Amino acid sequence: MIAASYKPKKKFMQLAIAEAKRARDRGDYPIGVVITRVTDGREVVIASAGNRVKTSGSSIKHVELETLKYVSSGYGRYLTEFALYTTHEPCAMCAGACVWARIGAVVYGVSQEDIAAYGRKRGTEQYKWRACLIPCRLVFEKGNHSIPVIGGFLRDECKKLFSYKAG
Repeated sequence: MIAASYKPKKKFMQLAIAEAKRARDRGDYPIGVVITRVTDGREVVIASAGNRVKTSGSSIKHVELETLKYVSSGYGRYLTEFALYTTHEPCAMCAGACVWARIGAVVYGVSQEDIAAYGRKRGTEQYKWRACLIPCRLVFEKGNHSIPVIGGFLRDECKKLFSYKAG
């Protein structure tokens, strides 16, 4: 299990941001994830990916959920030694998956409130930026084990992803 005093690493969120940009370059929402394993004082990347909601044609193919499934297939159903870095706060569905997988920690950049605010002001027919205004912390509090959450990590860099243009 990851300690509540866990300190996130900037380089892992920067990798998630790079994955988000690659997702946008292929026509998806610019949302990226990195999952690390924290053991013996070391933290290493196990998986990284970008969102595929648009290119897959599935509204529930969120990158958090897909990456958790991928890591679970290789490391087992409980991921207590793993940290999930995501550019955008997990929605209620993905937060529920974190609970079921017993993820060790969650680090996110922009909040569901940030997503909703951007969607209201600048959402388009192609990129609506819908949000589920249930904070992941609330889902975790109702779950069966404690999940440390670090929100707003590199928030300004992650907010830039809303307007990132494919290139």
